[in-house]
Amino acid sequence: MDHPDGDRLYVVQAEQARRRQKEREAAAREARRPVCGRCGAKFTDERWDSIRHYPAQQHRELCDPCLHDHWEQVRAEQAARRQAEEDIAREAAEAEAKKNRGLFGRRR
Repeated sequence: MDHPDGDRLYVVQAEQARRRQKEREAAAREARRPVCGRCGAKFTDERWDSIRHYPAQQHRELCDPCLHDHWEQVRAEQAARRQAEEDIAREAAEAEAKKNRGLFGRRR
């Protein structure tokens, strides 16, 4: 019972047990970490925290870079749509102006 190395052995074993427990917890956390639905990359801690804290957030399946790319694509599509609408309106105005400039058309 009075083994001089017993206390030291107990401390070493306890430290090893704590280290193994932390490793298991870290492995379990990594197994739960979501992956991006587009590129398959694992979420960063910040992105994971943001989707956990804001459950109504859109595009929860995308990682930060893919989410950024998605919003850039949305902005580009909106800009292209606005430009197309402006082009159509300008062409319609030009066509109306040409129609009124015929031989007997009124000039403004």
